[in-house]
Amino acid sequence: MSEKQKQVERERKGVLQLLLQKTGLKYKEVVDAQIGMWMAGNLDLLTAEEKKQFPHLVF
Repeated sequence: MSEKQKQVERERKGVLQLLLQKTGLKYKEVVDAQIGMWMAGNLDLLTAEEKKQFPHLVF
């Protein structure tokens, strides 16, 4: 990885930390929310039979 790429990555992490601090969120909360949105957007890939494996979820 070039020095420029390393600097960009450090700055991205810095911005992330600052935004998390300002919003009062934890990294895990952001990741969980994104995963939930991704799952909701891909539920059409599951068959009716596969959905039956998760009786406590509403599809």
